[in-house]
Amino acid sequence: MKRPSPRPPIRSAAAVLALLGACGGDAAPASDTAAPGEAGVLEFPASAIQRYETSEAIAEVQDVEVLDDGRVWVLNSIAPFFVAFDASGRVRAEYGARGGGPEDFRMPAGFVAGGLDGQAWALDLQRHALIRIDGPESGWVERRIAAHPPGTLQGGMGLLHNTVRTAEWNGSIVVPHSTGTLQDGPMALVEAILKAELSLMTPDGSQATPVVNLGTALDDPFAEFEATEGGLPLWKRLWAVCGDHLRVYDRVRQQLRGFDAAGAEVAPLDLPDRRLRSVSTDDFVQAIFPLVQAETTGGVAGRVSAEDSARMAAQAARQITSSGERLAAYLPDWVDLRCAPSGTVWAQPFGRESGGVDGGRDWVRIAPDGGRTEVRLPPGFEAFRFTDARIWGVARDALDVPTVAWIALEGS
Repeated sequence: MKRPSPRPPIRSAAAVLALLGACGGDAAPASDTAAPGEAGVLEFPASAIQRYETSEAIAEVQDVEVLDDGRVWVLNSIAPFFVAFDASGRVRAEYGARGGGPEDFRMPAGFVAGGLDGQAWALDLQRHALIRIDGPESGWVERRIAAHPPGTLQGGMGLLHNTVRTAEWNGSIVVPHSTGTLQDGPMALVEAILKAELSLMTPDGSQATPVVNLGTALDDPFAEFEATEGGLPLWKRLWAVCGDHLRVYDRVRQQLRGFDAAGAEVAPLDLPDRRLRSVSTDDFVQAIFPLVQAETTGGVAGRVSAEDSARMAAQAARQITSSGERLAAYLPDWVDLRCAPSGTVWAQPFGRESGGVDGGRDWVRIAPDGGRTEVRLPPGFEAFRFTDARIWGVARDALDVPTVAWIALEGS
C-alpha cells in the first residue's frame, strides 16, 4: 500500500478538493452502486412522526438518549448542551454551560448508550470523564477515567465531528481506545482510529479490559487503498452493542462481525452489497458538503439558503477532475450502525441522493436470524436510537425547527 509522507492535517474543503483534483481523469456521469439484494420495503409517511414539545434552546442535535422511565435527553451543539423531556414529551430541563468552572462542560462528545443505573451519562473529552446528566438540581457527579490516558478515547464515527460512541454492556461500558496522533501524519491517525481497540471499562472509569482489537480482528480496509497526495478517506468506524454481543462493521467482507465479552467471535451477519464503485462529481461534493460549507462560511457550519448551497456546491465541483472510481474510494459504504436491545441491527447506507456521509432517509433492518427489511424514514426525520417498539430521533418542521420525535414500529 502506498502511503503519503507525513504532512500537516487537512483543515479545509479547498484542500480536500485540491488534493482529489490532482488525481486526473474524467468524472463519472452518474453514481453507481450494487443492487441491494432481496428484502422487504417499509416506508413511513410523515404522519407517522410523533413530536415532543419544542425547545428553543436546541440548535443542532448531536446525540439522543432514551431512558427506561421514558425520559429523553438531547445533546445540543451549543450551550445549554443538554435538554431533557419527560415521558409525556414536555421540556423538563435545559442546562449545561461551556467553560472551565467546576461544573461546566468543555467538550461533551456523546451519551453512554443505554445509560448507567437508569440515568443518562455523557463523555466529556477535555475533562476525560463521564458526567451524570440529570439536571442541576441533582448535583454534579463526575467519574474521571483512569483506565485510559487522556486523548486516547477517539471518535472515528466520522472525521467531520467529534462524536465518540460509548455504550453500557452488562454493567460495564464499551469504549474505543486508540493511541494515534497527528505527529505521525493524518493518514496514520485515520488508520489508528479506524483500527482502535474496543475495551470494557468499569463504570467508575478505573479499569478496562480489552475485548477486540479492530486492526487485528478485521480485514485491512487500507490494503488496496491508495491515498492521493494526502487525501483522507471519510470512512467511519461502526460498532454497536447488540444484545449479548458486539457487532462491528468489516468494510472488506461487507459483514457485521460479532464478538462476545471475552472477545470470541460469533456468527457474522452479511450486509447487502452497497459498495460504491463510482460516484459523480456532484454526488461527491454533496457527500463532503459540510466541509465545503464550513470553508465558505468561515468555519461555522451553520445552515445556509438553498441558493447559497447550490452556488457553493457548483464552485466546489468545478475544482474536481478525479475519476468517479477514485472519488468513490474516499467515501463510506455504510455510515451508521445501531442496535435495538433485542439484538435487531439497524444499518444506514451512504446517502447517495441525500445525506451523503451523514446518511439519508434509508436504513436496513437486520433481524438476529439475518432477515432484512429496507426502511425509508419520512423527510426531515433523523434517527438516533432504536428500541424494539420505536425509532427515536429528531424531526424538523416546515420552518426548520428541530424537536424530539419518535415513530412507532409495526406490531408495537
